[in-house]
Amino acid sequence: MLNLFIAILSLIIWSSIAIYYFRSPLMQWFDNRFGKDPVLPDPDAEDGPTHQTEHSSAASGATSADKAS
Repeated sequence: MLNLFIAILSLIIWSSIAIYYFRSPLMQWFDNRFGKDPVLPDPDAEDGPTHQTEHSSAASGATSADKAS
């Protein structure tokens, strides 16, 4: 039983040393593998997006009073 405990303890210690030593390459790999991808521009659009969002209509100067009338 002692041999099994020592083997498990040594595996835990060695793996923690390896993770600590290679932590920056591992974090880069995890970020590349599971991180959020950047949004790419639409190759078919010539002057940017063609759809209108809430933010773009608010930025055009339309107020809530104009929308209500």
